[in-house]
Amino acid sequence: MFIPLGGENILCLANVAAIYREGGETVILRRSGAKEKAAFTPPTLADRGRAFLKGALYLRAEKL
Repeated sequence: MFIPLGGENILCLANVAAIYREGGETVILRRSGAKEKAAFTPPTLADRGRAFLKGALYLRAEKL
């Protein structure tokens, strides 16, 4: 599953170990151990991921 982070950045959940809040910020912990800060809260990231998937499914259905 993919989640658009804003601009041209897209997060591939296959590379993510955890998404959590720390000190008022959202942290994305990658499987490699690298950490990345996101401007969105975990619920917002989930909403964006669902919207992205819904849009992709809609576009696929239009082409069938």
